[in-house]
Amino acid sequence: MECSLCKKPTNRCCSRCQAKYYCSPLCQKKDYTNHVLDCPPRSADTLVKNVLANKIPTKIAVLYEYGFNNCMNPWDQRFLLGLYIGLIKFIGCSASQIHSWWENGELPLNIKKAYDDAGQNSGYYQWFLKNEHLLQGLHKYEGENFDISSVDNLYVMVKPYLSEHDQSVSIKSLPESKSRVVAFYWTMLRGSIPMIEEVNWIEFGFCSCKVDQDYLGQMEELRLCALYRELIIQKGCKIDEFHDAYVSGSVVDLLKRKCDNGSWLSENRIEVPGYRQQRMSVYDLKQYVLSESVDLARPVYVDYGFMNCRTKDEHRQLRNLYNKLIKTPQFDLRDLHEACVTGKIFNYVSAILPNEVVKRDLLRNVYPLKDLE
Repeated sequence: MECSLCKKPTNRCCSRCQAKYYCSPLCQKKDYTNHVLDCPPRSADTLVKNVLANKIPTKIAVLYEYGFNNCMNPWDQRFLLGLYIGLIKFIGCSASQIHSWWENGELPLNIKKAYDDAGQNSGYYQWFLKNEHLLQGLHKYEGENFDISSVDNLYVMVKPYLSEHDQSVSIKSLPESKSRVVAFYWTMLRGSIPMIEEVNWIEFGFCSCKVDQDYLGQMEELRLCALYRELIIQKGCKIDEFHDAYVSGSVVDLLKRKCDNGSWLSENRIEVPGYRQQRMSVYDLKQYVLSESVDLARPVYVDYGFMNCRTKDEHRQLRNLYNKLIKTPQFDLRDLHEACVTGKIFNYVSAILPNEVVKRDLLRNVYPLKDLE
């Protein structure tokens, strides 16, 4: 092989991607700014970055590969984050060590060894000793196209809510809309919230919840999850009834009709778009700017100014601006949507973030559209 920079013969390659070759550390350093764009970080690298920022990961691969996706509730996720904080910040374990432990299937074993050797006995470690199963059998995230029927306890948990006919067929043979409802029921029965990267995060209204100032930013999402669990577990809503409401776009009406505190939905302007029904692109904008692993949707590209970005730096600035906007208490998704369709995004952003330096040209879009004659 030859060096990617100076073309000299070499057998040394990038330890992360093992695709690019360099003859020396000097050439590798010189090519860093180019190669870093093509060399994806390992999940362990992203985990360390999240730990140093004291934030629960949002990248779906990290959630899957390091046990967060196995947690039954947000509180367990917080304890798991605390465990990793102790491991990385205080014990001093590196991303390479953690990746090696995970790759060899020995993450729980080595976490215990690291804590014991360091004489650490925090509450997070005590929690881990009781919940070690959450880090057992972790595998590489291979994307969202998994066979839903391969989840061992999915059918057992959801079966009581299926009709006799649907109990007699494979879950993967159900139509897409009902398969999505089945997966959502499983999430609710586990006491979890759909991850922000998932379609169900938008489809079932979690996208319309405000990002609060609490440490998880999920207080409204937890309230919405509690209503769904009341509907499903306490009120015994079957999948067929819920599916009918989902297809017709009347899930909110179903929740209001059957749940004791359904009025909360209207008070907080919670919206559930419905299966394949038109929805505001502002929800996709929120998903994109709050997640590290969601692609930019075409409607968001056009509606919210990303088409005006001439450089990666401008794109990053615009994304960070919307991230800050969404986390502001005065922010409302419907108001931003209204500003979008009237061509007044700059005015809205300036009103919510008066001290923010905003380029007007970046916030231009094609609206308002002229009436067709």
